[in-house]
Amino acid sequence: MTNGGRTLTYLGIALVGGVAGALVGLLTAPARGIETRRRLGDGADAVVRSGHYAIEGVADYLQETTRKLSRVVNG
Repeated sequence: MTNGGRTLTYLGIALVGGVAGALVGLLTAPARGIETRRRLGDGADAVVRSGHYAIEGVADYLQETTRKLSRVVNG
């Protein structure tokens, strides 16, 4: 597996682990309904931000791979 592939794997594992941990924490900690909804919204925002970072990482990886491939093809 390439370094980029490993990075994406670790990033995906971290993202899934973070979401799972947040959900378990919210479900096991009693709070009023409005507070729980606020926490869920904050958690959703964090997941979206993490997703954006992951997408940026993939885009950077693809751009670098494209540059390398172009150098190989064009000499």
